[in-house]
Amino acid sequence: MRQREIPEWFSKAEEAFDPIHQRIAAAVKAHGLPTHLSLAPQEAVYFFVHSMQIAYEANKAGVHANALSQTRYCVEALTIIELGICRKNGREAILEEWLDGKASPGKVRQWLAQNVWPSYGTGLWSESWEDFMTKLAKAVQPYAHYTAQLAQWQSRLHFANPGEKTAYIESGPMVYDPQKATRITLLHSILNYTLARIWLASSTTKDLEFHAIVTCLRQALGKSRYLDGQQTNWEHQFFAMVWDRRTGSPILE
Repeated sequence: MRQREIPEWFSKAEEAFDPIHQRIAAAVKAHGLPTHLSLAPQEAVYFFVHSMQIAYEANKAGVHANALSQTRYCVEALTIIELGICRKNGREAILEEWLDGKASPGKVRQWLAQNVWPSYGTGLWSESWEDFMTKLAKAVQPYAHYTAQLAQWQSRLHFANPGEKTAYIESGPMVYDPQKATRITLLHSILNYTLARIWLASSTTKDLEFHAIVTCLRQALGKSRYLDGQQTNWEHQFFAMVWDRRTGSPILE
């Protein structure tokens, strides 16, 4: 990808990466949880970071389906990270249920939706934070198993010329698809943005510099051609291929 082709959201996500993860790492160490619960949010951060690292390497190698399935784990790890730093009454009980295998990721998200998310404000655009998180989780749910939907991320569609309707499918063990690679990177950037918003919502101190970084990232992500701009129809935006309605060709951002 040449420098002039790099989308704004990619640059802003790179700039925000270290500030986000430094703050999250510090927050999970100052969680205020009892000893028997204290490791859970810290391990969730490790799991989030390691899953994203594995996904990054797989994505770069053209193993997009495997990268996407790893990325899905990050969404579930987010909920446990959030329980660790939200400091809301009842978080210890729901975290203990999760550790005992009595609270599914869905149940944890439901608890967050009732007790934490109402104070977060909007998501990526003007939608509520609950709408943003619920639909994001729904969008990656089909990739929990090896399904036909996930298998579609293993091939690449080639067009001889822009705007042509005829194409051929390339399939193989490592088929790099620029659109798939970019969109998985976009999903990683959205997840890091989500981490940043969780930190901002739970922080007891004002960090105007970081708030400005996150605001710039949100605005840049929201302008991506791969997203709809307002509706958060993630289940459509993370199909294996996204098309430009005007030209009928695959979008290449």
